[in-house]
Amino acid sequence: MGKWSKYGKKYKKEWENEADLREWLIAVEGDITKAACRFCNSRLRAHHSDLMSHAETVKHKRNSGQGGVVKREKRKPGGKKAVKKALTNLKEEPVTVTAFLGTKDGVENKRTLFRSKICHDEVVNPASLGFIGCGTIAQALLSTFLKEGLVDPHLTIASAPTDRNLCKLRAQGVRTTHDNSEVVKNSDLVFICVKPQVLTEVVEDLMPLEDVHSPLFVSVVTGVSLVTLEELLGTVVDCPRVVRCMTNNPSAVGQGCCLFTRGTYTSPSDADVMHSMLGSLGLCAEISEHHMDAASGLVCSGPAFIYTAIEAMADGGVKMGLPRHLAQQLAAQTVKGSAAMVLEGDKHPGQLKDEVCSPGGTTITALHTLERLSFRNTIISAVETSTTLTMSIDGKE
Repeated sequence: MGKWSKYGKKYKKEWENEADLREWLIAVEGDITKAACRFCNSRLRAHHSDLMSHAETVKHKRNSGQGGVVKREKRKPGGKKAVKKALTNLKEEPVTVTAFLGTKDGVENKRTLFRSKICHDEVVNPASLGFIGCGTIAQALLSTFLKEGLVDPHLTIASAPTDRNLCKLRAQGVRTTHDNSEVVKNSDLVFICVKPQVLTEVVEDLMPLEDVHSPLFVSVVTGVSLVTLEELLGTVVDCPRVVRCMTNNPSAVGQGCCLFTRGTYTSPSDADVMHSMLGSLGLCAEISEHHMDAASGLVCSGPAFIYTAIEAMADGGVKMGLPRHLAQQLAAQTVKGSAAMVLEGDKHPGQLKDEVCSPGGTTITALHTLERLSFRNTIISAVETSTTLTMSIDGKE
């Protein structure tokens, strides 16, 4: 039955006797799916390979006094002094896991939130990370994970048929290979980032895993259902833990939309990992699978619609006499500001539109032109087309 039969993702008392774990490993009261580190005051998955990887992280070595290179902590609100004080408190005044999980008011609540962020990072950091495929999306994901400190480069491995993209990752300290099976064998979290038409061939070439290893597979392959993914990956490992995920181009600058849905054999702790990882890329949410295709049609293709609109608006500015660079900046900032008004306020887009349109004014007259040329109908049809094509990939249409 694979890893489930040996570890079952449940805390094992005998782990406390292992040489690499006994000095820091403690159980989490009331939750057998979690373990904790007495030095880092953090929760971890009750998963043997995650615990072993945690012992090698920079944070753990620092907190346990083992030395090594200290990574620069991401700055928190309040400046360097506030961060330094909070980190000092974590080391000099360790709290129990039950106290950490509690909720307090006032200042203590702020300290708890700060510790919660560090704990949340630790849930992800120990997992060795792998990428099958090294295209634009894979590079955007990995670059952000590394920049945010969610994973260490030496615990990351990526594969691709050629060195064209792998050489970029090697420059960041990431291990690379042309063997996809090596990625799966050496990773606890595997992102599958290949084209839909080659997915079956890629998975069929993977070597079956040993019983003690069952990574979490995260597919960013467009249009392929969880049922299909689990059926394919079932030849690699029993009861494969699979997450179907989608993200978009703006994720490269931390402004993306990241949606995911979990398969049959995943657990709530797997969802925690996904929220922590994908949350670094922008908006992140878990949704039902029957919404994934429509979300892909809107979110994945949507940036291309917006880029086209920005280009067209800039062209209009140039036609009316603006310099190209200025017209493009103004168009892009107008889109960015308008999006912020929708996201950060509580007004419907139609209401915001009405507030810009004065009676008999230039804007309402221009909108009439858009309506006459079927602007809204064209956008709706574009999303519909993208969704329909996404559904056809896995034979759902």
